[in-house]
Amino acid sequence: MLLADKHTDPVLSIINVAGMIIEETSKCGIVGYNDLLMLLVNRTSERVKAVFNYSLSLLFVLDKLEYIEDIDAIRLKS
Repeated sequence: MLLADKHTDPVLSIINVAGMIIEETSKCGIVGYNDLLMLLVNRTSERVKAVFNYSLSLLFVLDKLEYIEDIDAIRLKS
């Protein structure tokens, strides 16, 4: 469940990180998995690594992203 508590950092919440992923993929088009992770680490902190995959999973379940296996990259679905 995606509930916040008193220890939740709003910047590092799954919903916010998913929003940043959508922003970066819409800006760049196709983004490599590691490149996207490093963009988010630079934009927030190393702690984003803990929620990165959960945020990607949320976006895949919502059918917002497409994974390109050949080049290990992610693209926003149109």
